[in-house]
Parts: sequence; structure tokens; C-alpha cells
Amino acid sequence: MSDFRFEIKARDAAGRIGKLTVNGKTVETPAIMPVINPKQLTVSPKELKKMGFDMIITNSYIIYKTPELREKALNLGIHGLLDYDGIIEVDSGSFQLMRYGEVEVTNREIIEFQEEIGVDIGTFLDIPTPPDEPREKAARDLEITLERAKETAEIKKIAMNAAVQGSTYPDLRTYAAKKLSEMNFEIHPIGAVVPLMESYRYRDLVDVVIASKLGLRPDRPVHLFGAGHPMIFALSVAMGIDLFDSASYALYAKDDRYLTPEGTKRLEELEYFPCSCPVCSRYTPQELREMPKEERARLLALHNLWVIHEELNRVKQAIKEGTLWELVDERARSHPKMFAAYKRLLEYRDYLEKNEPVTKASAFFKVSEESMRWPIVQRAVERAERVEEKFPEKVEHPIFGEVPKYLSLSYPFAQSEGEEDFTIEKPEKSEARKYVMAVAEYQFGEGAGEAFKDAFVELSRKTGMPRQVKAKGKHLATFRVEDGLLTLGIEGAKRLHEILPFPRMRVVVNSDAEPFARRGKNVFAKFVLDADPAIRPYDEVLVVNENDELLATGQTLLNGEELKVFESGLAVKVRRGVEK
Repeated sequence: MSDFRFEIKARDAAGRIGKLTVNGKTVETPAIMPVINPKQLTVSPKELKKMGFDMIITNSYIIYKTPELREKALNLGIHGLLDYDGIIEVDSGSFQLMRYGEVEVTNREIIEFQEEIGVDIGTFLDIPTPPDEPREKAARDLEITLERAKETAEIKKIAMNAAVQGSTYPDLRTYAAKKLSEMNFEIHPIGAVVPLMESYRYRDLVDVVIASKLGLRPDRPVHLFGAGHPMIFALSVAMGIDLFDSASYALYAKDDRYLTPEGTKRLEELEYFPCSCPVCSRYTPQELREMPKEERARLLALHNLWVIHEELNRVKQAIKEGTLWELVDERARSHPKMFAAYKRLLEYRDYLEKNEPVTKASAFFKVSEESMRWPIVQRAVERAERVEEKFPEKVEHPIFGEVPKYLSLSYPFAQSEGEEDFTIEKPEKSEARKYVMAVAEYQFGEGAGEAFKDAFVELSRKTGMPRQVKAKGKHLATFRVEDGLLTLGIEGAKRLHEILPFPRMRVVVNSDAEPFARRGKNVFAKFVLDADPAIRPYDEVLVVNENDELLATGQTLLNGEELKVFESGLAVKVRRGVEK
């Protein structure tokens, strides 16, 4: 059996930076797999590895049906055939099935062949149903796919894809995702979406992706089959896509088409290259046009790969900085159909809010009217309304309107930029406790402010802002400089633990993790038994044992649902433990 692990390292929107490990080889996600046509190499797999593509995809059906390639693959293995030491995923012939109506191989035969040639990630022979097919056909095809999935899950010896099908029927997609999530698979591609992308039906693509994500286990990477244009990366990652693949880099190059993050340009239209990759910094558009077709196609393919690589890095950096929504907003304006898709995505409020971090490394920028519909904003407004009931004093905010006065130092109200500046007033010493109590209600939920009703709040001599929160000489919490939220000390955690009923803000761990958590060691996902479903990424949480005894406090990387199902990676970055 293959060794397969997937863990989350950072996140923003519903996007995530992950670490995918299979057979001792690792790739950071989101990642794209350039498609390798084993019969015709425009760019060699070895070159792709040098460029930073640690994962590629090829077609096992083409290899299976080509005697020379088949013999070589059986003798040398897939890595020897392609001369590539990274992760190799394969398709099964499903794409050919969708395009040509039939393939000459059974599901079991193609799975066994994939295992024989040593692929890292295989794919069974699912039935892709194109968009807008009659519902009866989509449902019938899906049942065949699920039957083959069941057969595959029982016999497979390697990591396998299980594609979510269901055409353009969201309920079928969700049903397929739920059924496949119950089976023994590692990755879930979303299949039969290339026709949507080719016809710029990005709004429909959003519906298909979210319907699939709603049914899928959150601990498995999701792959958008056939997506490789850089203009779609930011939106797709914000929806929760981890993996991409495409042959577009080579196909577009053969047609003299030049990729940019904002769309595709024809070489004949270009007088200047808007790029500084090794190709564009060495040649002019005119020089490329004058080259023989084969040489030109190869150079354009290399440029297209550089742009794809660069845009994915840009998306990952945005996740790290907490600015993915800003990038989505910017990219969405490159095409009216992309903008419609962006607006459609924002309608999925509950799904987005569940995955949205509670705090970010950067300020909230009101870059457009759409940004007021981002989940971080909507959540802040809803939570502020809850705080108002206990702390009715308000101040006028240029972006958010009237907000509770005692939340005016906290994210995103204080850390925001719009057309007008928001003047942050230093708190009066007599009111400092109210700021802490209001933030506790906002951050930890109703009733949490009571844990700090007798607190003494130290103000910074330099800035006049709240800093250390104490009671009876004991440290309860720190009022964070960067976002105006609370980092709990052990005494503060103990108080919250007493006030908040189980399972509020709890992460329950097993007995194996208990001694480590008590000593202040991090909690890993495989030791988590249960969690409050209301927990959101980057929340401050209470780590408890099965008897609800407080063990530690820290910050979680996962939401409540993820905490319950992830088996790999960090779950809670513990700050302090409670020694017995």
C-alpha cells in the first residue's frame, strides 16, 4: 500500500496551503500537474521538475494502448519511462470516454496496469457526464461510477483518485461526493468540467465545485480536472481547490497563444511581452513570430509554464498574507464571466464562513463593494450585533457604519482601510475592562465576557492601548497588538472553561495526547476525538480530555469539522499547558 498524507499548513477564504506526501515524495499545494502526452513531449518531464513542478499527470490509457510505451512502462516503470522522479498521477481514459464515447479497457484492467507500472496516484475508469446532459443520463452514469468506485476501493493497492461526477446537477454532485467520501480513496477530482471552462461558464463551475465540496470530507485534497489557466487559480483556490492539471500550456503554444494571469493573448497581437520569464526577457514578440513553428511552440509553452507557476506562487503568498479575497477580486475583473462567478461564490455564505479564518495577517481593505460581502466582514457585523446587546455604546466607522465602541480596537474594525481613515481613540483607563469583556464576547461567544468582569487591564505606556489582562495578580490574557483579540493565559482559559458549557470552544483529545498537552506540546490531528463545530480556523481554543478537564490552551489551524476528521498534521498550536 502507498504511504499517503495530507495536512494543512496555512489558509485563507476556503483556500489552503497543504503538504501532500505520497511514497516518500512531497508537494506543496495548491499545485498544478502539467499534462504529459507520452507520445509527444513539448517540454520534457525532467525540465518540468527543474522548473519546480514536483507533480505531473499523464494518461495511463494511452500508454496501455501503445505497444511500445506499454512494454517500456512495464519494464522500466512509469518513472523510468518518463525520466521523472517526482509524483506521477495518471488519468484512466475517462477523458477519452467523454470525448469519443468508448475505450477498450475495463476498470479492473486499467487499475491493475497502473499498479504494475508503479504510478504514485491512480484513477479508476469513472463515467464523466458532460454539462447539461438529461438528468436521467447523469444519474445513470453516476451509479456506474459509484459501482466502479466501490470495486476500486476494495482491490486498490496504491493511492487513488475518485472523481466526483453528476454533470450540472448540484444535488447529484453532493450525493456523489458523500458516497465517495465513505470509501477508501485519497484524492477527489471534480470531473467533466472542461466544457464549462471552455465556454466561459465560470458561474456554473462555482455551483459544481461548491456542491461537490459540500459533500466531500475536508481532509482529502480536491483536484479540478483539466483546469490550468492562471486566470482561474485565485477563484478556484478560494473555493477550496488544492490541485490542478492542464495541457493548456502546450496546446495554447501550438496555436500561438500566450498566457497571462488576466487572460490569453495571441502572439500576433503583442508588440511587447508583459512578463520577465527566461523566454520573455530573452526574445521579443517579433523574434518569436519569425522562428520556425516547432521552436516557437516550445518557447511559448515554456513561457506559459512560467506564468502558471508564478500565479500559483502569487496565490500561495496571498493565503499566507490573508489577502486571497483581494486577489480574487482583482482577477475577477479580467473577464465579465469571471466576475459573475466571483459574485456567485459570495452567495455561498455558510460554506465560506465555516472555512474563513477569524483573524488575518493583513488589514481588511475595502477594494470594492463586493468586498463588503466577504465572509470575514459578514461575520464581524453579525458578531458585533451580538455584542451590542451588552455594550450598546457605539462609534461611527467609515466602512462598517455604527460599531460597538468597545470593539473599535479589534479586527477587522481597527485593522481596515477604505476611502476615509478611521480614527482609533485610546481607551480611558476606567473603560479598559469593557474593551476586554466586549472582545471576549465577540471572540468566544455569548457569556464569555463574564470571565473578565473583575480584570485589571494594563495600558501600554508607549501607545496607551490595552496589553496585559490580570486578576488577583494572575495573568488572564494578552490583548494582541496586531489584531486587538485575546490570547489566553492559563488562568483566563480556566475561567472560560468554567463559564462556557461543553463543548463550546473545546478540542477533545485522547489519553495519548493528554500528557503532552499538559506540558505545553502541540496537539496533532490524529489525537483529536471531538471538537466544537463552531470553532473556526485560527480560533483560540480550550484543549480538554474526555472528562472535560482542561489540559491546555492554544490556537487551532482547523475548523470544528476538520478537527474531527483530519488524521495528519497539526491541529492546535499549544501556547500553555495545565500541569497536574
